Amino acid sequence: MKTNQTSLNLSLLICAGALLVTTSAHAFPHRAAPGGTTNRTGTYQNRSGSGTFNQTINRSPGSATGSTSWTNAKGTGDHTFDNTWNKSTGTGTHQSSTTFADGKTSSSQGTWAKTGTGSADYTGTHTGVNGQTTDVSKAVTDANGTKTVDSTYTNPTTDKSTTVDKTITDANGSKQVDTTKTGPNGKTVTSDQDFTKDSTGYTQTGTVTGPNGKTATDSHDVTYTQNGNGTTTRTATGSITGPNGNTKPIDNTQTFTKTYTPNPAPVTPPVD
Repeated sequence: MKTNQTSLNLSLLICAGALLVTTSAHAFPHRAAPGGTTNRTGTYQNRSGSGTFNQTINRSPGSATGSTSWTNAKGTGDHTFDNTWNKSTGTGTHQSSTTFADGKTSSSQGTWAKTGTGSADYTGTHTGVNGQTTDVSKAVTDANGTKTVDSTYTNPTTDKSTTVDKTITDANGSKQVDTTKTGPNGKTVTSDQDFTKDSTGYTQTGTVTGPNGKTATDSHDVTYTQNGNGTTTRTATGSITGPNGNTKPIDNTQTFTKTYTPNPAPVTPPVD
């Protein structure tokens, strides 16, 4: 069982790195997003319990802000972010903060600078729930259907670094995400994930290989169902199987309403 748990922990480490990349990368919009406000509110249930959530995202030219709050048996938490982008100067900023039910907080902040067509660098810091600060740097490129995010996380006290290198390839309804995490000791964990769209959602299959060369596999089916009362139900089922054959099931459900309010059209002054 220890081998299986180790594999699952390695998978979680890669997911955590991916989350940090995604959050800060919002400040570098390669594709223009429509302006307006999107709100999602509903309930969720998984193997750990159930709760409620509410998410609001506001987009306008040059900025994106948002907040997410949730309540479950442990209490209430929230996450906020504020990203800006100046197209004329090719620079941007990122700020985010998360407060957990136990009162602990984490945060990140940094700046973006465009380095070329479809490419930019990010420099910032992340402060964990234990108060430890990590220096973060990223190099992002996005061209011809392939996006790469090469990230370095450095502990300023020990000067030791961890790198997370990710490649995302899109092609006609499918996506491949390859991630390599290298720790300060030089040991690596790799994750290879394939996503395929279908009529009701998508499927995800992949592998995670630890530094000992042993591999865990994972499989997810995600479906979206439009309900008669105007809500949407997102259902994710699947499993993670460790190198020793032990399997951990995945089963979570969200039911929510989603609304979108576009920004008002600019008012054209009358012509005399």
